[in-house]
Amino acid sequence: MSDDLEAFLAALPDRLTEQLSAVVREQAERLSQAQREALQALEQSPDETGHLEESCVVVPGSNDLEFIVQAGGELTTKEVRDGSGVPYDYAEGFEFGTSRQPARPFFFNTYEAMRDDLQKAIEDAITEILDNE
Repeated sequence: MSDDLEAFLAALPDRLTEQLSAVVREQAERLSQAQREALQALEQSPDETGHLEESCVVVPGSNDLEFIVQAGGELTTKEVRDGSGVPYDYAEGFEFGTSRQPARPFFFNTYEAMRDDLQKAIEDAITEILDNE
């Protein structure tokens, strides 16, 4: 194998990661925004704080190509009942429902609806990167 080809192949993972990371993050942000928009359509009560929508974020994962789309957490965790000391993340109750509230899904169904488009955008970016190398 020629030295040029060897050098090209050795550098390829770093170049792919560098260029693809932005595309993966962009797709994660698209998904998170769509989930926030789904929530806006579902939130009905005047006493809703907006914390659930605010909790829809994208955080870096364990490597440059991993971004985690999440909702809930500190902003949406409160006690099951005042004084109980038992934490409850109402993001889960909103998504899946409770014994007193029907499910108002916004997270997984939005992902399912967008999954193929997200995957295609990432695949197209990989093809473009490889074609330009």
